[in-house]
Amino acid sequence: MIYIALLLSVIFFSVGFIVTKNNAKYILSGYNTMSEAKRAAVDLDGYLKFFKRFHIILAISLFAGTVLISLINNNWASMFMTLYPLVAYMYMIIAGNKYNADKGQKMTSYVVGGATLLVAAFVVISQFSDYETSELVLKENVLEIKGSYGVTLTKQEILGQKLANELPEISYKSNGFAAGDYAKGSFKLKNGKEVKLYVNKKVSPFILLNTAKGDIYYNTDEEDNAELYKKIQNWRGL
Repeated sequence: MIYIALLLSVIFFSVGFIVTKNNAKYILSGYNTMSEAKRAAVDLDGYLKFFKRFHIILAISLFAGTVLISLINNNWASMFMTLYPLVAYMYMIIAGNKYNADKGQKMTSYVVGGATLLVAAFVVISQFSDYETSELVLKENVLEIKGSYGVTLTKQEILGQKLANELPEISYKSNGFAAGDYAKGSFKLKNGKEVKLYVNKKVSPFILLNTAKGDIYYNTDEEDNAELYKKIQNWRGL
């Protein structure tokens, strides 16, 4: 996560220097679609100074904030890394209005800023439940892992189980969620094999289920995983 924050910070920092007065009409979002008349209403020199300062501060504060918050809680740090740039850009869109004398463009900026805020709110709501354990439910003949990227298995589809002290080496997520301490969904291993993860990476052991749908790693931070392993064994009639 720290490496991702560093990469994002480098990108934001670079953006502050890439956009100049000479190329703004080609690459500066919003300004590049304006007519010459509307561009004349923009204090481009003032805005570019603001634009550069904003991106430098965003880059430094994003990296520093992510590192400091990760010392307390990786999940909070991950959410901060996602939301902070969205909120920051909302501020930039609205604050940048003072460099534009065109009232129509100012109104557009408020609309875009409001839309950015809605996106940030949606991200918080949609991801909030992913920063917690996926619930495992044992029914009469079905094992269900609920929540995002959940899976349902019959007893017959579970071919074996064991406890693992470590997760396999992950190459990338193919269809899932991975942020903070949690990983959920489908992931590719470095050997090319695909597995499903529903884990808190900082809690061990992990319950490995060998199934007809592929290997599934699961754990919970709400109860003893060794005891849950035994419950699954008993449910399977072993």
